[in-house]
Amino acid sequence: MRKGLILSLFLIPLFSVTRVSTPVTLSVTITNIRHVKGKLWIAIFRPNEKFEGRPGIYRILPVALHDQMQVKIELEPGKYALAVYHDLNGNNELDKNFIGIPKEPYGFSNNFRPRFSPPKFEDCAFDVAAAGNSITVKLTD
Repeated sequence: MRKGLILSLFLIPLFSVTRVSTPVTLSVTITNIRHVKGKLWIAIFRPNEKFEGRPGIYRILPVALHDQMQVKIELEPGKYALAVYHDLNGNNELDKNFIGIPKEPYGFSNNFRPRFSPPKFEDCAFDVAAAGNSITVKLTD
């Protein structure tokens, strides 16, 4: 009897229900696309990721439409920040001038426009709810 009780205490954690988040759809509309060439790079950052460089989640899309495009991305509910840039010349990087200002169109979630420094995660953060979300990012001219 005692052996059965001890065994069941070890087995209970194995059979306990763990809540797993079900992915939901984030619909991202990118507007102000001026050129039908190159590729759009969409970077999705989580709170614990550095808001620079290549994140764990990103998409690369050929530009097929003028003015705006939409992409659907499956994510678990939570807090994210999004950055987009239009790689016009196909060199797979955001070209910048000699003082570090981007020369190619870019945009961030919340349509945040940095002034003198790159944005922080909190500037661009948004919540993806269990029912999904839609956001719009306007590229710079």
